[in-house]
Amino acid sequence: MARVVKEHEYAVRRDEILDVAQRLVQTKGYEAMTIQDILDRLSISKGAFYHYFGSKGELLEGILERMLTEVEGRVTPIVHDPELTALDKFHRFFSLVAAWKTAQRDFVLALLRVWYTDENAVVRQKTRTMMVRRVSPLVTSIIQQGVRERVWATPYPDAVGEVVLSLLQDMSDALAEV
Repeated sequence: MARVVKEHEYAVRRDEILDVAQRLVQTKGYEAMTIQDILDRLSISKGAFYHYFGSKGELLEGILERMLTEVEGRVTPIVHDPELTALDKFHRFFSLVAAWKTAQRDFVLALLRVWYTDENAVVRQKTRTMMVRRVSPLVTSIIQQGVRERVWATPYPDAVGEVVLSLLQDMSDALAEV
């Protein structure tokens, strides 16, 4: 009889795997980290790991998605704060993201070492698409407020939100190259 895993148990175990993987990326590096390292630290079987992640690449996607979810959770209250002007929201939004990256500096640097390898091109593109899909509505909301406040003028706030996010991603890519 197959074991039934409740949704909460599934999320907890998945987070445990991601926690260990994130620590290993920081201490050992993504390329040097093996699935076996994760299995050994958690005392789980290969089958258990592959129940949550189909590959090391999917594990990397999971780490990145969790990071995005964390940042998204922190910036969303700023976007929806009725007391802030659009300019204040923009400033706080990007200041918070910069502060978060600084607080995660060692991990972010460890990720950058592998981020631009050819093997991770698909993960990079998926992550970029996910970021645009999830974060550009937040930026768009700020731009729409700015239009209402007559700080900005555009008939296409959605497109401007995507362009702003794309420019920031391109700038991040250029800085990472340096």
